[in-house]
Amino acid sequence: MSVIAKDYGWSASRMNKYLHEKGIQFRQGDIWLLYQKYAEKGYTSTKTHSYLNDDGLHTKVHTYWTQKGRLFIYDLLKEDGIYPQMERDQLEEQK
Repeated sequence: MSVIAKDYGWSASRMNKYLHEKGIQFRQGDIWLLYQKYAEKGYTSTKTHSYLNDDGLHTKVHTYWTQKGRLFIYDLLKEDGIYPQMERDQLEEQK
């Protein structure tokens, strides 16, 4: 999410909040999940990472946006008149 958000000059937190407000995702524990309407569309994948700390081996699940998901976010933001920083810069140059 950080990489996608950076394209817009946003933080990951701001992007997650935007997607939550749009009814795309919700937070469960420490992971963002897509609402069922979007869950089976191939927008995200999850990976489980193992890590070791003082009290043993643990796992944590991470959500990753696929290219299809990135395009979905692009179209969603575009509908609200929000464009990636690179496109905004190009529009400014054309003026």
